[in-house]
Parts: sequence; C-alpha cells; structure tokens
Amino acid sequence: MLKKEFPLYKKVFDDLKLLIDSGKYQKGALLPSENELCKTYKTTRVTIRQALSGLMTIGYITRHHGKGSIVSEPKNGLGILSISGVTEGVGNQTLTTLILQKPVKQKWPADFSYELNEEELSHGCIFFTRLRHINDIPVLYEETYIGNINLPRFTSKKLDNASLFKVLKTFYDIEVKEGEQKIWAIHGDKKISSLLNIKISHPIVHMKRRLQTNIKDVNIFSSVYCNTAEYFLQDYF
Repeated sequence: MLKKEFPLYKKVFDDLKLLIDSGKYQKGALLPSENELCKTYKTTRVTIRQALSGLMTIGYITRHHGKGSIVSEPKNGLGILSISGVTEGVGNQTLTTLILQKPVKQKWPADFSYELNEEELSHGCIFFTRLRHINDIPVLYEETYIGNINLPRFTSKKLDNASLFKVLKTFYDIEVKEGEQKIWAIHGDKKISSLLNIKISHPIVHMKRRLQTNIKDVNIFSSVYCNTAEYFLQDYF
C-alpha cells in the first residue's frame, strides 16, 4: 500500500501558524508575499493561497489587495469536539464552571432526542446544567443527562469548577470510550442568549452528544450551546 503524502499546503499552513504563535510575526506584521512563499516551498500560488485561506479562516491573518497578508489577533481555539472533554480541550486557558441546576434524579424527558433502552428508561436519569466561562467569557452552556445506574450519592458531588469525567472516574471508575455528536448552527433564544451574553440574533453552535462509557447502559447525553464570538471550535485528526 502506498503511503499517503502529507499535503504541502498543510505544511505551509502549519509553518506559518507556528511562526505567528511563536511571535516571529506579530499583530500587524506582513507575511512574506505569495511569490516569496512559492520560491521558499517550491510550489504553486494555488497551494500557497490554500494555506493562506486556512489562516484567514481561523482568524490569524487578513488579506488586503495590493498589500498582502497581515497578521491579526486570532481567536483562541477550543478543542472540545473530541471525547476528551472540555477541561482537556481548553488547554492552558482559564476555565470556570458554574452549576446552574444542581444534579437531580428525574425521569427522562418525553421528547428526548436519543432512543433509550428499557434498562435506561426504568432507572431514569440524573440531570444538571452548567455554564462554562473561559477567561471570564461565558462560552458554553450545557444540559447534561446521565443514566442513573449505579451512581450512589452522585447528586451530592461537587461539580463547580470540576471535571465531570474526573468525578466519574474517581468515584465510580467510569470512563468515556466512544461517542457520537450532531452539530448545527442556530440563533439562540432569549434564555441561551442571556446566559452567553450575546444578542438574540447572534448565531451560536448547538451540539447534541451521546457518550458511551465502560459501564453497560451508563451513557452521558448533553446538549451544548457554544458562543463562538471569541473562540472557534477545533480538533485534530
């Protein structure tokens, strides 16, 4: 089997991004011209433009006709699309978690968006909501449901400024193994917009997730609303 080659535009993108992140090119600085980059990487303008377009998409540069590519102040990326969790995904940024609705035992909602088996239905769920701030900016509002199976005293656990995954691992030896998620853009309603401190007309990202754990029938379901005004969502594959 032939080894798949790494696209050259991705190398150009990664190299320039690293130079910006390291401070080699600071805000307001002009990147090398397309012609200079073509000579450096021995490639075509199409490849260079693809790399520059990627940098522009994530907010690292702006492009001006007749001037070139100018470094801007990029948004910060949040690696929350994987199953590693928000705490891991924010990196070295300051994450604070406020519990709005404390964990309560209840029946599953009648209009729940995922199909449940008889075992899950018979035990009900534990429901709680959280508002996550990153560097003091409200970025994520989450509504979480966990199958209430072998989770004694979970409703008494402290979740403020805590990782849900670490709580589950520490007290119940539960780990997330795999999951699925649905993602789409919506306009936040009055409640969500107020929590995320944005205008009602502002678009937000809505994710619905189902995470399977190492314990049979103990699944974690969440509905996550993301304010991407200051942050973009990212992950690596």
